[in-house]
Amino acid sequence: MTRRLYLMRHAQARSFGTGGDKGRRLSEHGHAQAREVGERLAHAGIQMALVSDAERTRETFADLQLPDIGGVPVHVEFQAALYEAGPRLVLARIAEAPDEVQGLIVIGHAPTIPTLASEFAWAYDRDGNGMQMSSFPTAAVAAFDVDVPWRELASFDPFDYTQDSEPQSLSPVRPAEL
Repeated sequence: MTRRLYLMRHAQARSFGTGGDKGRRLSEHGHAQAREVGERLAHAGIQMALVSDAERTRETFADLQLPDIGGVPVHVEFQAALYEAGPRLVLARIAEAPDEVQGLIVIGHAPTIPTLASEFAWAYDRDGNGMQMSSFPTAAVAAFDVDVPWRELASFDPFDYTQDSEPQSLSPVRPAEL
């Protein structure tokens, strides 16, 4: 069964906020960005969301307005660990997703989300045929088809050339296919 993983950087936030960096809220432009992405993802079949507990990621998720699937709302987990997580921790959290989840979105921060998206793209396209992500602005989304159970992503290492299955098990989704 092919699963689809979406990696999203939060929408544009205000420069300052009460409660420090974690309390920064989305700007008006950021709210508009998130709503626009939500329109593109409306038919994506997202069943689960892993979201940093920072205010701007919470607001990004809310503004996506992801629809219920078969009357079941998107299962969302706001996780404090995702606020300052590195790529390996994000992978560990993805690996905990139930097998029956076919559409999963992770909403987090730079540099972690862009780094992980680039690592996935690089693992798929080690020959450098144009899959590299040079820019990952606010509200950017990278989507990957995953042909292995979520739990297998816990051991993902883009620099381990002994794992031949990775390029075949992770394939990027073109923006028009979102």
